[in-house]
Amino acid sequence: MSNRLHSNMLPDLQRSMLVIRHLETELQKLCDQGLAGDLHFNRGQEAIAVGVCSALRASDRIVTHHRTIAHYIAKGGDLDSLVGEVLNRKTGCNRGLAGEMHLSNQAIGYDFSFQLVGTCIPVADGIAWAHKYHHKDDAIVACFFGDSATANGQFHEGLNIAAIHKLPILFVCEDNHRAGNITPEYYTPEQIQTTDRFHAFGIPVRRVDGNDVDEVRVQAAEFAAHARLYGPCALVCDTERLCWHKQGQRDARTAEELAAASRRDPLLGVEIPDDIKQSVYHVITRALAAETAEEWSNG
Repeated sequence: MSNRLHSNMLPDLQRSMLVIRHLETELQKLCDQGLAGDLHFNRGQEAIAVGVCSALRASDRIVTHHRTIAHYIAKGGDLDSLVGEVLNRKTGCNRGLAGEMHLSNQAIGYDFSFQLVGTCIPVADGIAWAHKYHHKDDAIVACFFGDSATANGQFHEGLNIAAIHKLPILFVCEDNHRAGNITPEYYTPEQIQTTDRFHAFGIPVRRVDGNDVDEVRVQAAEFAAHARLYGPCALVCDTERLCWHKQGQRDARTAEELAAASRRDPLLGVEIPDDIKQSVYHVITRALAAETAEEWSNG
């Protein structure tokens, strides 16, 4: 039997990607109006979060980096709790006190996200350790990070610990070939491929097209099963970020580079359905009407 997605699953995955895309587009407008902070968006990278999380069980956990919106939605978080949090409202999943880069929602298996690059990796080790040695269940941890994190000491420490103890982790490298506006030659030796970093620790790794949600899900399902039975493994998901690193920081890419990246858009030519537009509009309207975290905590 083929491991490819059943045709009736693809619309659901694409719909999740469209929700992420449209929500971030509307949040961008709030940033421009000064109603939201310098948020980090996932435009162009949505297929990775959606594909991987669709292959996980409800009991599995995720730990991620500073681009939190896609992962939160993909793991099953509701829009009201997400938007409330990124807009500093008491209706947020952390009552507006954590903000975009430190989201947490244990109820859906979204354990934590981190501002500092690479910090998520040793923390994911700790969560996986707890499930293997304390809870003694078969849950795994999916840990998301960008390719620039592979040049970080915490990455190497985290892989070493995971490999030694055969921890149930699926490492997911979102390889967008950028660290902010910095290109790979400034953080990775020319002769080193991202996959080489994992091979050095004996961790099975596979490079996939991170803009193909079908391929991501199939490969993630296979590797999640491996992590559950045998220990750490990794997916390096090749992708393109189609937005600035963060709001307020201009993109240093040339028009030609941005045009080439846009041709790989996983949602190229797909229209946003009206019901998604309406849903996002009402979510944002409710969040803006809610008390801010400062008003709530000081009241």
